[in-house]
Amino acid sequence: MQDWLKYIGLTLLVLFLQVMLVDNLHLFGVCHPYIYLWVLLMLPIDIPRWLQMFIGVAIGGILDLFAHTPGIHMAACVLVTYLRPLMLTGFVQDAERLKGSVTIETIGPDNYLRLLALLVVTHHALLFLLEAFTFAHFGYTLLQILVSSVSTFLLVLLFEYVRKST
Repeated sequence: MQDWLKYIGLTLLVLFLQVMLVDNLHLFGVCHPYIYLWVLLMLPIDIPRWLQMFIGVAIGGILDLFAHTPGIHMAACVLVTYLRPLMLTGFVQDAERLKGSVTIETIGPDNYLRLLALLVVTHHALLFLLEAFTFAHFGYTLLQILVSSVSTFLLVLLFEYVRKST
């Protein structure tokens, strides 16, 4: 029970930071980091799939509410929470390692970095393509996906290493 309370508190803190601080950092008009992906990545592996999807819907819905976007965060979060278990079983063959939360320690640094990179790029690609909803400015959208993915990747790694050191 204490792990769940810690996870809920961490989720609320990250969502607060995302909405109040990070959403206001639109660097150069193309860099939009989304640190809340760390919360979706860290979800405990052993919780039921329907609960994982519900958490993705809830987090995406909260962000859509504050960002005034019509469901694009929700769609991207649902895609990430749907793909995460499939990718985990593809990256980690040792079933013993798939217990608890997804961290660098539980699945290994290489697997963690690959999973993080793939989920971040997938999330950002869907998010920015839905936001643009046209291929007229595809180069600009592609630049947003690339720059935002790199910044999100680095910030999530920073959060993970801070969590690991405490």
